[in-house]
Amino acid sequence: MIYLATPALIISSLSRDTIDLYLAGKVFISVCIIIGVSFLLCLGILRALKLPVKVYLPPALFANTGNMGLPLVLFAFGETGFNVAILYMVSTTILHYTLGILILNYDESPFEIFRLPLVYSAIAGVLLSVSGWTMPTSVFRAFDLLGEASIPTMIFALGYKLSEVALTDVSKSFLVGGMRIFFGVILGMLTVSVFKLDGIASKVVILQSAMPPAIFNFVLAEKYNQDSERVASIILAGTLISVVTTPVIIAFLLD
Repeated sequence: MIYLATPALIISSLSRDTIDLYLAGKVFISVCIIIGVSFLLCLGILRALKLPVKVYLPPALFANTGNMGLPLVLFAFGETGFNVAILYMVSTTILHYTLGILILNYDESPFEIFRLPLVYSAIAGVLLSVSGWTMPTSVFRAFDLLGEASIPTMIFALGYKLSEVALTDVSKSFLVGGMRIFFGVILGMLTVSVFKLDGIASKVVILQSAMPPAIFNFVLAEKYNQDSERVASIILAGTLISVVTTPVIIAFLLD
């Protein structure tokens, strides 16, 4: 999915309309601030509790803005919000593949980002939008159909992965999962206020910032041998918390 359906979704979504580069820049900087400040806060807490940073810090920082965030934004705010959510997801993914891998394994972080098709698809989508060039209808339709398939696939993948996870070290798992959501939503609200984001864009940033830990944290923890079972437990705990927090946040944003 990360190598085919999601890149197709990004290209079709970004190239559909002319992108507001000013808004895209604001979204990217907002994501950098949310994750950057969360990094400092969570790092301090983890060190105070003497918990291993490489295991606990990434799931506290990087949210499930893809296979959970995108369907929720589409449901709550429609296509207009969905395009902003794509920008947020791409920004988060770029930081996950740079800062996230820097935390886990410094040696590979400068190169890993160039192996990520999401980055190239984002660049292609932006260029198509800015240039005004229109893809042939048959080509665009192929991207669009493949991209549309990614949303139900994301929901299925999330459920499938979580069904295999068991909670371990429950208190710490819920602590870190809760930190991800709590710091995220607070910083999201502060960021949209500072950057004067309004309308649907501000609501999307707040909702995306309040997502639980991304499943991809587990994938990277497994790749770099960083107690992936514990990371999976944190993801499950955060997702369980979000079952309560997400409807409340959506209701608040739609009010």
